[in-house]
Amino acid sequence: MRFHRRFEDGWVRGYVVGVGPVFLMLAEVGDDVRFDGFGCYRLVEVKNLEPAPYPEFVEAALDKRGEVLPEPPAVALNSIGDILATAGRLFPVLTVHTEAGKASDCHIGAIAGVEGGVAWMQDIGPDAVWEARPAARPLDTVTRVDFGGGYETALALVGGPPPVMIEVERVPLRLVADNG
Repeated sequence: MRFHRRFEDGWVRGYVVGVGPVFLMLAEVGDDVRFDGFGCYRLVEVKNLEPAPYPEFVEAALDKRGEVLPEPPAVALNSIGDILATAGRLFPVLTVHTEAGKASDCHIGAIAGVEGGVAWMQDIGPDAVWEARPAARPLDTVTRVDFGGGYETALALVGGPPPVMIEVERVPLRLVADNG
């Protein structure tokens, strides 16, 4: 299959391997006609969904390369929070896209937790060096999530597991009563 979305130049291509009420999961096929992980896309952003052209060629190329449609991971597609929580337990590194501000905006790292409308991520840089402190990513800004692809896998391979996180300092809440 292939489709357009407003944040992409050209087509997004792959095999639809899961559909939830809000998201679909694609086993992505790159320009080099190889499988390249999974992407989760908001259904409302999927435009012009149609069969990809020349399916016989793509299938033959994948077959001759020994590429087999990967088994879809058990990622819950109900909400972005569910996707990040479940994919974060299955994959050491995820790419979280926040493209609404700028089409190339993304953050790559390990999911430390999802709570209160925020995903806490320990980011890894393009040099495969982990950040010491987690960063908050508001869930309502996330437009796409990728995992299991070549780049994420390479970062995890070179960077190793994330170091023990330094807790984010949180201001304690206190109740104030108006007894006046």
